Amino acid sequence: MLTRPGYLKFAGFFFVSATARAVLLSILPLKALSLLGSAQYVSVLFFIVSACGIGASLGVYSVLRHVSLHAGFLASLGMMALSVILLSASTLWVFSVGMVLHVFGVTAMEVILSLYVMQRIPRRRLSEFEPLRMVSTIVALSIGPFLGVYLQSRYDDWLPFAIAAAGTLVTFAYFRWLGLHQISMQGVALGTGNPTRHIRRFFRQPRLRLAWSLTLARSSWWMMFIVYTPLYAVQSGLGELLGAAIISIGSAWTLTVPYWGWIARRYSLRLLMRMGFIVTSLMTLAVFAFSGSPPVAMGLLVFAALGATMLDGSGHVLFLRAVRPLERTEMAGVFQTYRDVANLIVPGVFAILLKFYALPIVFAGAAGWTMAGAITSRYIPRKM
Repeated sequence: MLTRPGYLKFAGFFFVSATARAVLLSILPLKALSLLGSAQYVSVLFFIVSACGIGASLGVYSVLRHVSLHAGFLASLGMMALSVILLSASTLWVFSVGMVLHVFGVTAMEVILSLYVMQRIPRRRLSEFEPLRMVSTIVALSIGPFLGVYLQSRYDDWLPFAIAAAGTLVTFAYFRWLGLHQISMQGVALGTGNPTRHIRRFFRQPRLRLAWSLTLARSSWWMMFIVYTPLYAVQSGLGELLGAAIISIGSAWTLTVPYWGWIARRYSLRLLMRMGFIVTSLMTLAVFAFSGSPPVAMGLLVFAALGATMLDGSGHVLFLRAVRPLERTEMAGVFQTYRDVANLIVPGVFAILLKFYALPIVFAGAAGWTMAGAITSRYIPRKM
């Protein structure tokens, strides 16, 4: 187990690993738009890719019954490195295969890193470590989007992809430096290889179900923000560079995550999450209302991201405190599907809506599900 002084180094690993994908964050939807020609078709592509990602989340724990965490991590890192090469292609089918591999790699790494967290951080200290992890991850995500688009527009198309590939190598070096390759899953029963059984068991537990639902709502908003903000910026005439800048600025609110984590510990996690969902919902609804004035809408979107950052202050504490130690691997695999379900539902629903409505309808939809999150937050135990 790590002690408090070791938390910062471990949290830094999440910054390094996130940088490898953050630089491509705004480039991918913009490249998909250039290849497909419309936001609706981009939504369809992201829907198909995300459907593949769900299988990855559910399959990781089965693979870990037969291989070590170290081997699983190397496999996920290898998929990410290969995906970068494919994503740099200008052919639609090659780009699409790269997207699938990218989702597989990121999803598998998320599951494996969650298991490392549960092995290295004492359970009672998770509420202290999670804000550090969130800051480390999303600081990278706040720098990467603008940097990637800026380098591509001002210098060369291949440069962001080269940086992403180099990021995977740095991630591997940091992993070895931390000595994580020496850690094995101790005292954890990996269970059977039947994912359906674990899904049923997961959703029979109210606290796990609540943690997954609220994290899904949060992740869905960020999915909307990351994919559709640059598309809206391009279609409204503001330009792709400004769209990427808005993503970086909105993500930069995560510098306040330690403060929101302190609010959750000092007052209550329930209060923080209800407040975060309400702010996010109201500001996103305002973006829809002012979508005819793109500069105003973009400004409001930045403040909507503040509300979403308040939610990030909770990290995965709801899940980590609810999961039973002997079910960590299986339940982590099911829990991590929130990302893929968000990536599946958001473009899937928007692909239908965008057939009948203009692009700003995505902001109205996001305002709806975040308000539902605010209502659901009342089921968080008061003692949390």
